[in-house]
Order: sequence, then structure tokens, then C-alpha cells
Amino acid sequence: MERRTYVVDAMDGNTRLDRWCQRILGSAPNSVYQKALRKGLIRLDGKKAEGSQRVFDGMIVEVRGDITNPDKAAPARPKQEMKLTLELAAEAQSWVLYKDKDILVINKPAGLAVQGGSGISKHLDGLLPALQFEAKGTPRLVHRLDKDTSGVMLLARHVAAAAELQRGFANKKISKTYLALVAGIPNPYSGEIESNLDKLARGEDSREMVRSVEESGKRAVTHYRTLEHLAKKIALVELEPITGRTHQLRVHMAELGCPIIGDGKYGGKDAHIKGGIELSGRLHLQAWRIKLPPMFGKEERVFEASIAPHIQSSLDALGMTLEG
Repeated sequence: MERRTYVVDAMDGNTRLDRWCQRILGSAPNSVYQKALRKGLIRLDGKKAEGSQRVFDGMIVEVRGDITNPDKAAPARPKQEMKLTLELAAEAQSWVLYKDKDILVINKPAGLAVQGGSGISKHLDGLLPALQFEAKGTPRLVHRLDKDTSGVMLLARHVAAAAELQRGFANKKISKTYLALVAGIPNPYSGEIESNLDKLARGEDSREMVRSVEESGKRAVTHYRTLEHLAKKIALVELEPITGRTHQLRVHMAELGCPIIGDGKYGGKDAHIKGGIELSGRLHLQAWRIKLPPMFGKEERVFEASIAPHIQSSLDALGMTLEG
């Protein structure tokens, strides 16, 4: 039976499960989702759930089979499963930064989608069996990174670990630090950005967009600090998202007048440096560090990912270095 997994985004948190289904899985009648929930074809964190139950950031929604035809023994249109080759398995295993009985820490490369979808032939979700190692089951996703964002990610190696990590993210006990190479110099050099963010309806190209709104939307807060800058054109910035909204860092830096280099989606033409040194057109955003509080019987730990090759190449070309 076809199985699809989704990680609930912070922007969609504190929403009824049935309404989440209609928004994310498609605008089928609510009765379709209610029936699928009753039959256990839609599960929340591995368990049967009711449509009235609320979902929160990091929860896992699993969809089993064709929910539009729940009485059929097999889905009408079977999913084209990603083929996990030995080469892909070895590649995935090379991303592992740390492993113990509870968690895996990996350095996700830029360009790799976390979950599958239309037109996505390679994704982390399909590579999870290669990261099982000696565990009884495959690791579980507990948070996400955008496809074009590289860097450190946590995976849970069992159900209890997934629940504890989800609580850590929800309670803001787990902190994340990003690096971004931006066009322009933040003024002031360090500070806090706060706004309300809301998702725009998807257009014909299905690209999800986020915008700042005055009254509606969800509160988004980012702390930033300039680490180094070059003339008045480029800066290396450390970003700490206090909240975890979709595309939060990209929107906030664009609003500050310093779009992340390569982020034409939110920065437009200003996100591309022209003249002089030519830099990669890829997104220059890196999930750099994750700090875990004392958990799983261990003291506080900090995991750091090496800088993505295209970002490091740009830093080298600009003569900029990362310290700290």
C-alpha cells in the first residue's frame, strides 16, 4: 500500500487535523477525510486520530493508500516509488554527522527535497531506509528544511525519540542557527526582526509564497547578527529563528533590505550580485548549528554542519572567512 508522510509546518500548526488535510492534501469534501481518519488511512504520529484533533509543528501525518477510495484494496494510482540504489544509500550515509541509539544528525545537501511530491524524483524521505543502520525501524523526520537550504538536520531513530524532539521544537528548547550571505549590509548590524507572516494562495506554478501582513498571519521573530561585511555590498549574517514559520528567514532578510543571495523568489533582481566577482545563483542559506538541551540522558550538545560547497566557494571568492 502506498504510504506518504508529511511533517506539519509551524505555519500550519494549531489547526484541526481535518482542516489541515483539506489545505495540504487537497480540497476534497471533509467527509472524505473523516472516513479516511476513521479507517486509519490517515494517522498522526503513527496513531489513529480524529479530525477535531489539533496538529502542531513537527508532528508527522501519514497517509495510507488512496483516501478518495478508502474501500478499495489498492490505490487507484500507485505512487512511483523512489528507487533506492546502493549509490544513493552510500551517498545518504555520507551525510551522517552523528549517530546514537536515539538520534541521527545529518548534513542535508542543497537541492535535496525533504519530502516527495510532483516532479521530485529524489528526496530525503525516500532515503530514510538507508539511514536505518542497526535500528529496528527507519528514522523519522521531526522538522524540515527547504529544498534549496543546506545544513544540519535531526532525525529520530524511534517513536519515543520523535515525540521528545517534537516537544523540544514546540517548547523552543531546541535552537537552530543559520548562516546567510546577503546582498547589502544590515542596519543596524544586529537586532531583531518581527512581523506577522501568512501564506499566499498557490498560483499556477504551485510555488508557495509567504508575505508579511499587518493584522492576520502568525507572529514570526528572527534574531540576526552581522559576522563580516565587504564594502557596502555583501554581508555574512548569523540568523536565529525564534519562531519557525515557512520561509521566515528569507522573507525577513528581504524586508530588511538585505535579501539572501540567490533568493530571487523574495529578493528579486536585488538577490543577485552583478559586476566584478560572479557568485553562484543558488540560495546562500545554511542551517549551521542545532543546539540540543539535556535530553536522552546526555548533557547539552551542539551539532554543526560544514558549509555547503557553493557557499564556501562564494566566501573564498570574496575573501571572507567564518569565525566562531
